[in-house]
Amino acid sequence: MPRTVLAMPGLTWPPHDTDRNRLLCRGQVVVYALVAVYFGLMALQSGALVPWAITTVALAATFVAVAALLLMRAGRRATTTHEPAREPGSEPTRDQRPAAPGR
Repeated sequence: MPRTVLAMPGLTWPPHDTDRNRLLCRGQVVVYALVAVYFGLMALQSGALVPWAITTVALAATFVAVAALLLMRAGRRATTTHEPAREPGSEPTRDQRPAAPGR
């Protein structure tokens, strides 16, 4: 049976660990934190409901962006492998060498 629902392109969680995604996440953290502080101060001064709601949403968005940064960092650390260093002059044995094509 053919698939009738199209996959959502580009939506992954946690985001792929690229320089661009790290830069965008860091920018989001800064912007959302500034918005939360601004509207939080406005809410304290005025006591109105709308600034409190905006502050709450901005704080939640800040935490999500921070979580994305932490998950990208954890993924990057998990993929780094620590291979044992070879002694200088040691070559792989015949069993460790890849087979030549066509043989």
